[in-house]
Amino acid sequence: MKVIGGARSHDTLRRILSQRSPAKVLDCPAGTGVLSQFLRDLGWDVHCADIDVGNFEAEGFPFEQVNLNRGLPHEDDSFDAVLCANGLHRLYHPAGAIEEFYRVLRPGGSLYININNYASIQKRLRFLYYGSITNTINESSFKQTSSDPEANVRHHLFYPQLANHLESAGFKIVDLQAASVKTIHRLLWPLALGIQLASLLISPASRKRNRIARANSGALLPGGKYLYLEAVKPSS
Repeated sequence: MKVIGGARSHDTLRRILSQRSPAKVLDCPAGTGVLSQFLRDLGWDVHCADIDVGNFEAEGFPFEQVNLNRGLPHEDDSFDAVLCANGLHRLYHPAGAIEEFYRVLRPGGSLYININNYASIQKRLRFLYYGSITNTINESSFKQTSSDPEANVRHHLFYPQLANHLESAGFKIVDLQAASVKTIHRLLWPLALGIQLASLLISPASRKRNRIARANSGALLPGGKYLYLEAVKPSS
């Protein structure tokens, strides 16, 4: 089964999930089912959902066709964990999807997110020279992956906006790590360090408002092509 996203986009996610105790998890959007299969092999009780039924290749999983822009059909407090890999930047309304993830999670449950890291030093330099973040949607040969127009949205979701959505829904962010770190990110690390030092000159109020400490952290700025994030629904 093919990963929807970069071939190594799930590396950090897989490593961390393989260390967690198996539980009941919703994989949404499930894509081809590659992560669903990975988790089931580890003993997780995996339930899948996606807007595009035709992409799902795995067999033997409970599957719901859902549009994350419009909510989930599951009951409140249904899952111990929710996995959202490479999906939030493809939504019209990511804040609504995050609210739904919070609703279907049991207290103490975790939301595992894997998302494009649009704030890496590589992306920042690309914007400086090209005036855009990525080649993909600039190319005339760019093809959509689904016949449903609501599955073909692409927008640049940066960490401060994502963190605001998560905290507004009630989540507490507990982990943030780089994923799919490539040679270019390591080579550009000295430049990223210079930006981190220069950002200390930003006023405290602006640093707080723009979440500079996290936006320029090692997980994002020198970072990798993708970003791993875990948020927890508080128990009380």
